[in-house]
Amino acid sequence: MYISDFRYHRPQTLAEAVALLETSRDGVLLAGGTDLLVDLKQGKRFHEDVISLTRIEELHSIELHGDSLVIGAAVTHNQLIHSPLIRQSCFAISEAAATIGTEQIRNTATVGGNLCTAASCADTAPILIALEARVELIGGRGRRTLALANLFVDHRRTALEKCEILSRIIVPVPPAGTGAAFEKFGLRQAANISVASVAVMVRVVDQRCERASFVMGAVAPTPRISGKAAGLVEGRPVSQVSEGSELLERVARAVADDAAPLDDIRGSAAFRREVTATLARRAFEKALSRAVTGVAEGQAGR
Repeated sequence: MYISDFRYHRPQTLAEAVALLETSRDGVLLAGGTDLLVDLKQGKRFHEDVISLTRIEELHSIELHGDSLVIGAAVTHNQLIHSPLIRQSCFAISEAAATIGTEQIRNTATVGGNLCTAASCADTAPILIALEARVELIGGRGRRTLALANLFVDHRRTALEKCEILSRIIVPVPPAGTGAAFEKFGLRQAANISVASVAVMVRVVDQRCERASFVMGAVAPTPRISGKAAGLVEGRPVSQVSEGSELLERVARAVADDAAPLDDIRGSAAFRREVTATLARRAFEKALSRAVTGVAEGQAGR
């Protein structure tokens, strides 16, 4: 199938891109294009104006600003995997990105596109939410930031206003004693779509779990935070939530109970809950081990 005719724009600044969106009747942004171009070819979407973000330099950078890691929205998944800054300060982001698609897709698909598509199975969202990331949005009324968790309204719906662009993801660098991990289950080894995923962040101070975050993917219309599981962990001595403990099993079950899965072609709701419990236990054990041993995030995957 051929793509319908459209006007192709390549602005060099975010201000130019926003102006194009404001003057176009149905303008759409193009970053990696791994979703948009497929939809255009299949006739699922039609746009008179396609606005490429490839020439906007600030969207392609990964930088450390004070105590925060700032990731441009047009950074590709392979850049997330191989960036020394990310591997040293937030290795679990690289860990999650490495599970996405194929090598060809990871070379092209962008983190901003993965988030703005807002598919329930988007694999970068759970780990970034667990790490308390915020996003910067720019539009005709200027810039604003919001917690990444609040970006997702429903499956494939975001809080982006008309003519707004997601420009950066801002991730606080985890302090010492913090561990994070991402676990995912799909139906095949390569290029798999998540049946369920779980990201965990835990912070340990004086051998006690001071803070914890559990975020699920693909088991609800949007990434889902398990407050019940965090409540079971926070304030507990590490020894009480160690591998094989009764409390750890309760934590894993609490994550699964907070899920809201549906039956679909990749698995039943009951199956997804069981998988979610297993992933939660694995991710928590890995995150806790990283926090307790003090292994630098950049060494966690070695």
